[in-house]
Amino acid sequence: MSTILDLPIHPLAVHAPVILVPLLVLFGLIYLFVPPLRRRIGWVVAALTFIAPAVVYGAIWSGEQLADFSYGAGNWPANVSEHHDYGWRLLWILVGLIPVWWLFAALERGRRTAAARNGEPAPADEEEGEAAPPPGEDPAASGRRIFMLVLGLIVFALLGLAAWMVVMSGDTGSTMVWEPKVDL
Repeated sequence: MSTILDLPIHPLAVHAPVILVPLLVLFGLIYLFVPPLRRRIGWVVAALTFIAPAVVYGAIWSGEQLADFSYGAGNWPANVSEHHDYGWRLLWILVGLIPVWWLFAALERGRRTAAARNGEPAPADEEEGEAAPPPGEDPAASGRRIFMLVLGLIVFALLGLAAWMVVMSGDTGSTMVWEPKVDL
């Protein structure tokens, strides 16, 4: 079992997902529902879509080591297995979020570019000094809007599931640690 200063890594490693996954959910929801802020916070969400799954995997890996050390490989109690399963569900939800969010963000960038090309006034968050392409028609506007709506709903659902899984994983883990143990 891996340790830091003679402490198992898992109790230390779980703090990163407990902080970063809710931040991903918060900034992801702001990105979805507050379009004027998208250019300012897009980089935060982009980074968190990769960092959050990595730290969740680190917590799972260190938890498996701790459980194997404490109970033996394959002999985990039901509550440890349940906690482990919530962690894996969270990881796969976050992995599924990556391509969906990045596609949504690419379509958002295309929408901004098309708006600039059509000569529409730049949103308040657009940078000064960018040269707009010549005015023209955007034949993909309605299709892009529908596709972004569908992707936005999927992103919203995945963010909600991620929030629920981090709560459930944290609850089962903290219950194992802090619930009074009764020896009969």
